[in-house]
Amino acid sequence: MSGRAVETFASPSGFAIDRASSVRAAMDGSQVRVDWKGIQAARAYHVQIVDLDANEPIGEPFVTTSNSATLPLGTLSLDRAGIVVESWTSLVPGDAPLAVSRAVGLVSAGSSGGTAAAWQIFAPEDFSGGELRASFPALAPGERLAVLALNAGGREGAGISVSASGLFDPAPEPGSAPISGPAPSAALVAAHHVLPADVHAALREHQDESLREALSFGIAPATLAGPPVAQTTFCIARGLDFDNRVRKNVTMVLATAHAVFYVDSEDLAHYPAGFFETMGSLFEDRVYQADRLSFGSESDVDGNGKLFVVLSHELGQHLNGGWLLGYFGNDDLLRARDDSSDCGGSGSNHADIIYLNDVANAELNGYTAEQAAQNLFPATIAHELQHLINLNQRCLVRTCSGSEATWINEGLSKMAEDLAGFGWNSSEGRSEGAMYLTRSTGQIRGYTGRSLTRWEGDPIGNYQGSHSFFRYFADRRGATFARAVVNGSGGTAGVESALGEPLPRAMADWATALLVSNEPGAPSPRFSYLGSAWSPFHERLRHLDWQPLLAAGASATLRADGIAVLVSGSAAGGPAEIRVRSDGQGAPYIVVARFAGDLPQ
Repeated sequence: MSGRAVETFASPSGFAIDRASSVRAAMDGSQVRVDWKGIQAARAYHVQIVDLDANEPIGEPFVTTSNSATLPLGTLSLDRAGIVVESWTSLVPGDAPLAVSRAVGLVSAGSSGGTAAAWQIFAPEDFSGGELRASFPALAPGERLAVLALNAGGREGAGISVSASGLFDPAPEPGSAPISGPAPSAALVAAHHVLPADVHAALREHQDESLREALSFGIAPATLAGPPVAQTTFCIARGLDFDNRVRKNVTMVLATAHAVFYVDSEDLAHYPAGFFETMGSLFEDRVYQADRLSFGSESDVDGNGKLFVVLSHELGQHLNGGWLLGYFGNDDLLRARDDSSDCGGSGSNHADIIYLNDVANAELNGYTAEQAAQNLFPATIAHELQHLINLNQRCLVRTCSGSEATWINEGLSKMAEDLAGFGWNSSEGRSEGAMYLTRSTGQIRGYTGRSLTRWEGDPIGNYQGSHSFFRYFADRRGATFARAVVNGSGGTAGVESALGEPLPRAMADWATALLVSNEPGAPSPRFSYLGSAWSPFHERLRHLDWQPLLAAGASATLRADGIAVLVSGSAAGGPAEIRVRSDGQGAPYIVVARFAGDLPQ
């Protein structure tokens, strides 16, 4: 086992997988004490310290027949340390042993006050009598401590109280008062409310129901519809109301190597010359290449090898305080074509389609036609194409049991915009990123108080949270990470498999990066966003609000899979201690990080 790369949860051999919760690894002095749940088929266990960031084993594996082991951490820093336990068996005497199970866990700082390292994570099991202690024998003058509570897999509304000694109260931050600044443009106000939470929830409900029905009664087989024609009709959901579809005459306005663009025939006069040539070039050169490389191939349920992009005013001028840029509907891939005159059947066009709003509606919501062609609409295609690819890879190429979790699907689609060169890294891009980049630092935040995995359709809290999570690991894991998520088993387990580490540990790295990314006093360079493709947004990534940790103490209430952050003032120099007490209803994971300097607030 020594010297080979660490595999992820989903081993190529296809053996059964133990969840990460079956492994408990914690510091005990300079050693790592590991305990795990045994399995009946195992004859021996191979235990290995791993570098989670480099995805490499450290040192020699420890082989034992018991359910515990003690290994030296060596020179590996705690912020990179993980543990892998493999269960091995031999089917026939003399045969080479076979791995039948693997579990990957984090290495916690333990229940004896931690290690005083620059970054350390404490697990819920490190709490004793409902209390956790992190001790620092000698903080340098000016050092500060950040306490990040991560309620990964925890109870909704879990509470903690935190106290500190040996630290000054933090000085009031300039950003703690209401921030004044230029009002956002009408375009950005409109963009911020692209898809209200209730509308997004209705869309998710319809998509989930559509997939459940298709899985129950059978997914419609692919057909050979023939080459695209100049004029045809499509069923379009008015205002995203899938119970109110209308059959529309559409006209082909552009055909590219991989797509055909159709416009509602009533809207043809709305588009200036060159509009679709601009969109088509951006689609072929940036959108299609980025999505296919990162997420996999799209479907071809109608056998013509083309993606259809259909633009119509029927998507609506306004929608519950916002407006709808576009959508992808599961029905088109899963159900047979509805040939009724009123689209009163399945409503499916049985084609690979992305729907966009009309440019006239974009103008009513503050965008110019040029902005729509050059950024807004291509970014939306990138976003929706990921959804189409995701469904294809999960449920048409392979067999699925249900929809992908929304936080994963939407996070990947937001990343698709960015990888294609739109959205977050453009001040004229879609929605949240555009607003963020046009306001002064700190004016648009709001992730704290949200759950990473429980989707509520909040433009900043949910979209920004899941997007930044996936982008952080895509930067660090490389181009294959997103595709591994799409090709995985789905849900949190699929993300863990692609990461090669449990979600609580991944959340800890991500949350730390949100707090200290690109700060000179950060505990490690690994807690920073990377890559010019993320610029300029990553340089202003400040959406993790924090509250001051005072000598009198502080408290926080946590969402399930949510985060709360408390930051101390400077150390006087000498010993310091953090104490965290849970409310008795389940303790969270706690990260304590040392840093120097100020943080934006």
